[in-house]
Amino acid sequence: MKALESLIREHQIISRLVAALEVYANRLKTEAAVDARDLSGFARAFAEIGDYIHHEKEEHILLPLLARHGFSWNSGVLPAVRREHRQERYLIEVLGQAGERPDAWSKEDRRHIAATATALVEFQRSHHELENTKLFPEVALRLNAETLDQLQTELEKFDEEIHHRERRATALELANDLIERYAPELPSSPP
Repeated sequence: MKALESLIREHQIISRLVAALEVYANRLKTEAAVDARDLSGFARAFAEIGDYIHHEKEEHILLPLLARHGFSWNSGVLPAVRREHRQERYLIEVLGQAGERPDAWSKEDRRHIAATATALVEFQRSHHELENTKLFPEVALRLNAETLDQLQTELEKFDEEIHHRERRATALELANDLIERYAPELPSSPP
C-alpha cells in the first residue's frame, strides 16, 4: 500500500538487521569470534532506525491519525503497538548497556549478551507480525482514499525533513555495515 511504503521499507531494513543480530548472537553462543564493538553498533542502529525514525512516525503520525479516524486509542491494536514499542526500547537499552562493557567478555557475559540479543530478535519478529497482520491491513480496510493520501503526505514530509534525512542516512550506513558483516549464510543448493 502506497500510504505505508516508508514504514514497510523500514520494516524490511529492520528485518535484515534482526537477521544479522541473530547471526551475531549465534556466534556468541558458539564462542566464535565477534567484534565486541558491534554490539553497541547494533543497539545504536536499532535505536536510530527502529525507535527514533520508525516508531516516531508510527507514534506521532500513524497512530494519532488512526485514532482521529475511528480506531480506539485505549483498546485493540493501537495500545498493543505502543506497549510493544516500550518493550522494544527496553530491550535495545539493555543491549546498548551490554555493549558498553569491555570487550574481554567472560563466558557468562557472552551467554547473557546472546540471550538479550536473541530476545530482541524474537521480539522484533513478533512485533512486525503484529503490525503486518493486524495494524497495516486495518489501515487499508478502514481508511478512505483521501485519508490514505493525507497519511502518505505526512509520512513523506517526515522523511524529507533534513534532520530525519541525515539521521536516517547515518543509521542506514551503520545498519548496512552490520548487515553485510553478519549476513545469514544461505543454504547451498545441491549440485
